[in-house]
Amino acid sequence: MRPRHEQLIPGIEFRLAAVDRVALDDEIVHLDGGTELPYDVLVVASGARLQPEETEGLTGAGWLERIFTFYDLEGATALHDALEQFDGGRLVVNLVDMPIKCPVAPLEFAFLADWYFHDRGIRDRVDLTYVTPLDGAFTKPIASQHLGVLLAEKRIELVTEFNTGEVDGAGGKLISYDGREVPFDLLVTAPLHSGAAYVGRSAGLGDTFDFVPTDSRTLQSLARPNVFAIGDATSIPISKAGSVSTSREKC
Repeated sequence: MRPRHEQLIPGIEFRLAAVDRVALDDEIVHLDGGTELPYDVLVVASGARLQPEETEGLTGAGWLERIFTFYDLEGATALHDALEQFDGGRLVVNLVDMPIKCPVAPLEFAFLADWYFHDRGIRDRVDLTYVTPLDGAFTKPIASQHLGVLLAEKRIELVTEFNTGEVDGAGGKLISYDGREVPFDLLVTAPLHSGAAYVGRSAGLGDTFDFVPTDSRTLQSLARPNVFAIGDATSIPISKAGSVSTSREKC
C-alpha cells in the first residue's frame, strides 16, 4: 500500500473530500462543507454503489446468513464462512439486473464454486444454478453462443430471462416478476447497482439510476461537451474492465 499523494506527480493537487453536487451551468463542483471547485473540464469517475434494498426481501430474513453478495467486504467475508460450512444443497448465483461492476464476476464465481466443491470432494452433493435476466449466460450473444457450453460441462443449471422481483429468505426462493420461482439453500447475488448519490443531486448530469449518460466513442457526457465520464460511473452497456478496453461492443 502507498499513500495516494506519493503516486501523483508535482503539480497535481490532491483533495480527499465528498462531493455534494455538480453545478453544470456554473461549472462548479460543490464539496461537502461548502468548498467550491470551479472547472474547465470535469471527469466523473465516481463508480457505482450497491442497492440491495431495492429488491423486495433481499436484505430481510436470511441476509448474511444464507443470502450473500461478494461485492462488498462484509458480504464477501460472511460468504467465505458460509461456504466453509456448506456441506450440500442448492447454491444459486443470481444476477438481479444490469449494469453491475464487472458483469462477468457472477459467472466467474459460479465456475469457482464448481472448482471449490470439487476440491472439497462434495461436488456431487451440490446443485449449482446460475440465474440471469439475460437470454444467455454471458452478457454478449457471441460469447454466450461459443462459451455457454461451459456451464453444461460443469453441470451448472442455467435459468435465463429471470427478472428477480422478490427474495423469500425464510422460504429459500427467488421469485420473478412473472411468478417463476427458483429455490435455494444458499444464495449468492449480484444486487442492483446505481451511480453515485451526488450524480442524482446534480441537475442534468445523471439518468434515472444516477449513471452518467455517456457517448460510447468519446466518453463525453451527453449533458455537456466539457464533462467526461469513465468506468462504472458511465451508462455505457459494456464491461468497464481493462481487459475489454479495446474490444468492440459486439464481442
